[in-house]
Amino acid sequence: MTAVPRTTSVKGQPSRIGGARPSHLVTTGGVGSVVDLPGMSVVVRGTDTWGLERAEVVDEPRLLEKVRQALGPQVKALRTAPWDPQDSDDPWTRTGVPVSPFPRWLRCPRCFRLGPLDPPGQFELVHRSGRRPDLAKWVHATCQQQTQVRDVRKRACLPARFLVACEAGHVDDFPYVDFVHHGREQPCPGPKLTMRDSASTLGPRVNVRCLECQASRNVADAAGRDGWENLPACRGRHPHLQRFETCGRPLKLMVLGASNLWFGVTASALHLPQGQTTADIVGAHWELLGQLPNATVVQTVIDGMDVLRGLRTVPGEEIWAVVEKVRAQGGPDAEEVDSDLLAAEWRLLSHPTTDREDDDFRAVPTVGPTGYEHLIEQVVLVSRLREVQALLGFTRLSAPDRRELAPRNRLSLSRAAPTWVPAFEQRGEGIFLELPEQRVRDWSDAVTDHPRIAALRHAFARWSTNRARPVDQAFPVARYLLLHTLSHLLIRQVALECGYGSSSIRERLYVGTPADPASGILLSTAASDSEGTLGGLVALGEPQHLTRLLDQAFDDARRCSSDPLCAEHVPQDPSETLHAASCHACLFASETSCEANNRWLDRAVLVDLTGDGLAFLP
Repeated sequence: MTAVPRTTSVKGQPSRIGGARPSHLVTTGGVGSVVDLPGMSVVVRGTDTWGLERAEVVDEPRLLEKVRQALGPQVKALRTAPWDPQDSDDPWTRTGVPVSPFPRWLRCPRCFRLGPLDPPGQFELVHRSGRRPDLAKWVHATCQQQTQVRDVRKRACLPARFLVACEAGHVDDFPYVDFVHHGREQPCPGPKLTMRDSASTLGPRVNVRCLECQASRNVADAAGRDGWENLPACRGRHPHLQRFETCGRPLKLMVLGASNLWFGVTASALHLPQGQTTADIVGAHWELLGQLPNATVVQTVIDGMDVLRGLRTVPGEEIWAVVEKVRAQGGPDAEEVDSDLLAAEWRLLSHPTTDREDDDFRAVPTVGPTGYEHLIEQVVLVSRLREVQALLGFTRLSAPDRRELAPRNRLSLSRAAPTWVPAFEQRGEGIFLELPEQRVRDWSDAVTDHPRIAALRHAFARWSTNRARPVDQAFPVARYLLLHTLSHLLIRQVALECGYGSSSIRERLYVGTPADPASGILLSTAASDSEGTLGGLVALGEPQHLTRLLDQAFDDARRCSSDPLCAEHVPQDPSETLHAASCHACLFASETSCEANNRWLDRAVLVDLTGDGLAFLP
């Protein structure tokens, strides 16, 4: 299934310009992100412009409840991105994900002309073939150096590489006309701009020149800490919603494709098998069953929906009696819906049972690795799992904190309060490791005042203060360091043998709360295919393989190619770095694997690098 980015040409006709995976539209290229397509750059429009004719509902009650807590009770469903069946030639009847060209300033690679798409006429959208929408491109229609060349053979114009953004999350085209004319109220009457690059060892030499008045300026004047002084105030633009707000904050120069231009605010949940009683199933699907008028309709709905297959053997009168009872009570007990997604998963993974299994979840405990009884209390092979991930919003410039669903700078996916959010589901496999709780607790208490732990705690306070966030005094620094570091060590080793790339292996850490602590790690891999993955990761959870992997992981942890700098690194004031002995050579993982953006890592908590008793292992 493919979600189809679509844009609107200057003639007003919608055009199909490429394809994207549904997961891409939630994790890395969601609403508000700037997507770099082969022939152009576009911004994904808000969800209120998406057609829902082919946007399928994703059933995951636990995640839906969590989304409602963050966005409001008006959210009724999780939906996939609308997909295009490509069975119609009428452009107006085809569905897809709407996008708009952004930035709206282009540069001709032949004549170096720099200009906006508005008003139309200077640049034209050209399609090479209806079967290759990814070859769509913008061409300079009035280029004097390509007057004899057919449009389809003209070189594609490049999106202007500079943008501006503010702390409130607004993003806009770079103000080229205002910038090159030094903010004059009356620039030349008909500005005609060019942009040229010139190599220099002294710094960037990207010059913008006006051919009418010969004014010229280097874009480097807008860079740096004081660059905002050479830029106008923010106009409050949200290109994904096509609207402006009152702002006026200082602007910051951004480069097209910068990694801090979009950070998704996402929530994910593993599918957990529902109980086998009729009341459990009715409560889990109350949003659907609670709206039905009588027993006859109930039986018809159950026969037609696969998610309710557990009720097909139950008489319709009995089901209706349960529905009426729950309705008389004012709906299902709110306490039955666990507000902490990880707590319910921890309870099931740490106590797996065959009574709680279905086609999307199978977990079987196995023998632990030999010689690591002091480190691993239990190993659970999760041969089937289903994960659903939803997009709640996004931020710019600064990433949201760990599992934070309501950061202060979160931007909305639509103009009005959303009634649904984009989501996707994947099926796969995983290995769950449970550490001995009492030993973890004793170690955490013993190292609370260790200089390395204290240094990271102070760095966390600086990090929070600089982002105007309250300092989480209850954050379990030592416990999280231990679990996160062990997880990254295993990710790097598992990727060498399981057949999957390291970027496709994800971690899920179970730390718990001060009142109810947990100590578990789930390493999983998943695919959007309905059949899931092939079992290469689960096979490594067998004791003979896991022992070898742990031996190699700890052997590698004792040294790093960046030592002694890596091993001796400890954040000091004013640094707000949230890691110690870790770097790209030894512990860092890809952003798709790590749930904490490579923070809270230190090899010294697992192996003896300091010689003062900090290490968890003997």
